Amino acid sequence: MHKEMIMKNILTKLTLLATLTTLSFAGGGGDTLRATFTADNLEYQTNSEKNLYWDTYGYIGYDLNKLYFYSEGEKPSSGDASSENQLLYSRAIAPFWDVQAGISYDIAGSNNKTWGALALSGLAPYFFETRAAVLFSDDGNIGLRIDMEYEALITQRLILTPKFTLDAYSKDAPAMGYGSGISNLTLGARLRYEFTRQFAPYVGIEWAKNFGTTNTYAPLNEAYATFGLRFWF
Repeated sequence: MHKEMIMKNILTKLTLLATLTTLSFAGGGGDTLRATFTADNLEYQTNSEKNLYWDTYGYIGYDLNKLYFYSEGEKPSSGDASSENQLLYSRAIAPFWDVQAGISYDIAGSNNKTWGALALSGLAPYFFETRAAVLFSDDGNIGLRIDMEYEALITQRLILTPKFTLDAYSKDAPAMGYGSGISNLTLGARLRYEFTRQFAPYVGIEWAKNFGTTNTYAPLNEAYATFGLRFWF
């Protein structure tokens, strides 16, 4: 109970920090308030579960300070949806790099889990878009989620995007469907055609594998095709 109260206190302070800091920098130095929403992936996957998959994010804020949300998840053709959702205060610390802090909320069917989150997001050498998030829960579990992708221009409109994701945890969480150690590895590539910068259909191929206890909970070692849309506004 004491640990739970401490964790709730930390999460409350992180939320207040995100709100107050964003407000404190509002309008400073003639900076323009901006807001955007991006659906990197909204797709159908031809895997055994016939998933509908989404990977989206958005922000509101200024050059240095923003409030971000992220949502990534899947809905099988039969079964409950699962998702990872984050609300984070983001602060620019270097050109093309932000440090982020806030709350992560996971949903797995009727179960859910709340984490404190610290993340680093930016453009790594050789133009790899990188995001690494460390998660802390009130039961002492620590999570690591890494996403990397690269955009290769074949033509001005045809773009190939390889993508790598890795999840790992320090403890088993049977109700959420993931176990300790490396939990999941996903490798894929999507080829999109940009009718405009804001709208692009794509096709792709992806391979996903669960490891260790996670694979015991939900066996997975599968390659499949994807068909979807990328858009932003």
